[in-house]
Amino acid sequence: MKKLFKNKAILLLVAASLFAKVEKDPEKAALALRALDSVEIPEPVYTDAFAPGEELTFSVDYGFVNAGWAKMSVLSIVEYNHRPAYYFETKAGTNKSFSVVFKVEDRVESLLDTEFFHSLRHEKHLSEGKYRSNRWFTFDQNKNRAKSKDYDVETYPNVLDVLSAFYYTRTLELIPGDTLFLPNHTDGKNYPIRVAVLRKESVEVPAGKFDCIVIEPILSAPGIFEHKGNVFIWLTDDGRRMPVLMKTKIVIGHISASLVEYKLPN
Repeated sequence: MKKLFKNKAILLLVAASLFAKVEKDPEKAALALRALDSVEIPEPVYTDAFAPGEELTFSVDYGFVNAGWAKMSVLSIVEYNHRPAYYFETKAGTNKSFSVVFKVEDRVESLLDTEFFHSLRHEKHLSEGKYRSNRWFTFDQNKNRAKSKDYDVETYPNVLDVLSAFYYTRTLELIPGDTLFLPNHTDGKNYPIRVAVLRKESVEVPAGKFDCIVIEPILSAPGIFEHKGNVFIWLTDDGRRMPVLMKTKIVIGHISASLVEYKLPN
């Protein structure tokens, strides 16, 4: 069971799970920055898809076995470096029985500019078995820089962290057959996120039955095309684009996060 939760398996589902390693080779890093030069980044359409007060609670399951829980929240609008920002928080953890084998308690936070819809700050607090990590990075969007205590690197204009990219996707027009690209920075590395819009279908989860749009976020590394995790996300086919189901395939079966209950903004 330990292997099921290594490499941020729960956050893989809940935060659209786009964490991946990219080569540190300088030439490939330069290619990563040029990877979106000829691509039109989609503009937000549903700018009120989420708001403070939204709270989504998921059951995380391995097949038919409940393994843990996850919660995604839009906590508030805060001021950061003189800019108003959405304050997102995602928490995830294992239940009591799984915690005996491999305990997970993760928290991820992001700040997204409410006007320009680009990232301002991202931080991760991970506790997975014996592994501990507390990391953060900030963005200077005027200078296209990403900074942490360990680095200061060039990044894309209007870049997004992985959690903010998930919320940004909820603001977009999603038409089956379309392919969208988003600028992403994670832990000193730049790479585009490719979002494939697959189809429309109805799905039933503990929170109810919903008409949805199914998307697949994919890492696009420079010069190659990679799938990382085969994550599929069901978003409601309305102006909220609320996530109700997320699945990732593993060697045997799949791990899923199903919406159990939700609280919408007033």
